[in-house]
Amino acid sequence: MRILTLVASIVAAVMAAETDSAKSANAGEITFNRDLAPVIFSHCAPCHRPGGVGPFSLLRYADARKRAKEMGEVTAQRIMPPWLPAAGHGELMDSRRMNDAEVQLFQLWLAGGVLEGKADDLPPCPTFPADWQLGQPDLVVRMSEPYELGPDGPDVYRNFVLPLPLASNRFVQAFEFRPGNQSVHHVRILFDRTGQCRQLDERESEPGFSGMNVPARHPPGHLLAWTPGRQSRRNPPELTWLLEAGSDLVLQMHMQRTGKRESIQPEIGFYFTDVRPSKTPFVMGLIAQLIDIPAGATNYTVTRSFELPSDVKLLAVMPHAHYLAHEVRFEATFPDGTSHSLLWIPRWDFNWQEEYRYKQPVLLPRGARLEFSISYDNSAANIRNPNHPPRRVIFGPQSTDEMGELWFQVLPNDANDLAILKREKQLMDSRETAAFYENFLRAHPDDATSHVALGKVLGPLGQTAAAARHFRTALELNPSQFEAHYYLGLIHFDEQQFPEARAEFESELRLNPGFYKADVGLGSVSIEEQNLDQAEAHLKAALNKNPKDPGVREMLARIVKAKAEAKP
Repeated sequence: MRILTLVASIVAAVMAAETDSAKSANAGEITFNRDLAPVIFSHCAPCHRPGGVGPFSLLRYADARKRAKEMGEVTAQRIMPPWLPAAGHGELMDSRRMNDAEVQLFQLWLAGGVLEGKADDLPPCPTFPADWQLGQPDLVVRMSEPYELGPDGPDVYRNFVLPLPLASNRFVQAFEFRPGNQSVHHVRILFDRTGQCRQLDERESEPGFSGMNVPARHPPGHLLAWTPGRQSRRNPPELTWLLEAGSDLVLQMHMQRTGKRESIQPEIGFYFTDVRPSKTPFVMGLIAQLIDIPAGATNYTVTRSFELPSDVKLLAVMPHAHYLAHEVRFEATFPDGTSHSLLWIPRWDFNWQEEYRYKQPVLLPRGARLEFSISYDNSAANIRNPNHPPRRVIFGPQSTDEMGELWFQVLPNDANDLAILKREKQLMDSRETAAFYENFLRAHPDDATSHVALGKVLGPLGQTAAAARHFRTALELNPSQFEAHYYLGLIHFDEQQFPEARAEFESELRLNPGFYKADVGLGSVSIEEQNLDQAEAHLKAALNKNPKDPGVREMLARIVKAKAEAKP
């Protein structure tokens, strides 16, 4: 009787919540066919169906009954359906979150004996596209050969270059990525118009090349990424983006090992439109690189903020962290002192991070302070902690390292505001990166690579003398750090010390003959010295090494034109 009384009270609560399923159910008679199937078909079936990304189907009563207890646990704990943001902190599109009444139905079903119910009560089984979510794409690009992921070892981050067979530029309104293998954890979708990624790919014997910092970029103002469960959607007509003919698609994939050999060969489809974008969005990030989490720490927190230099509309947000993260907050404090929570993830899950888009653009005024905080649990109590026992964890790209980022897409009012945002973003990023390497070099003063990295960010901050010192220190520690010669050449060039700049660019080429940017530097020096024949030769050498660089082509065309006009 006590069980029936409990069930009846829960049913009453569900009925008060006004869900259709609960309205039709009597105490102790919650059934799969009448009450649970509509919820499962809506929230679970997009993944848990034949051919879906879920590991098993839940479309039939027999399948659901076998997993009834598991479903009750994961829904009660809000682990499933996988939707990390809490309600009431930004109105987000495509929410997979169940309401409280729907969650309680799973408990009612369990308590009532997991009944099947009448066959006539079962709603029609949902149908899903047999192929692409948005219909047949206009262009499908597939890896030419699979990448074989071994059974054991750490996670793999790898970049795969796919040439785009386009005869002309096209505008894109949507894309759909199909991983083809559950080892693919997430993917950044980038583009390279210079051919450099293809050259890096050709240097390695197996498909793709390693490294996180690659010469490829998202389309300006857009975040293109894929995570499991992502639903394809078409961009608004004003926010289409340009796919350039002659460019290469670069898939930067994070792959997790499964204990057996996996063959990975994804494909991506693009949906074109003739509508040109009428608005230019901008993507920037709040990034914490000074992360140093002691073993055992339960609430290590990093915070980053940014004051908006102009009015913007917030369109989307995408946080990123690894296994130790447990809470993410993002809020805006307006100039009048009022605070607005834009995203709260009370329980982070590395496996279900994604981009979140707002149902309506959020108006953020000039002077609003955006603040992002993320907390980490590096204790043994964190079941997701990859280290047993816990160890100190610092910033880094591997899943066993940690990261703390929040990327957001905004829409500025005009080109002037866009330029201001770009400048402020570069300064913010350079300051954070400089602080990271300064901190690292205090503990590792003989790390030549870090001296080069620090010098590269001090330059944009206007600290060229300090940058030059770090480049020279790097070369003293390790003469093979040839990139330092190139940046020293840039510093000399900016200071109009052209013989010194020429010497550094020539040193770079002696050590690294394939580095075309040094040829560009020599061409620029020759232009300043009014030696157009020599400038033409250097730029042709650069173009021979990197035929796709449009900037070099433009410089060379101007020189050829100037030489022609100079002839009597």
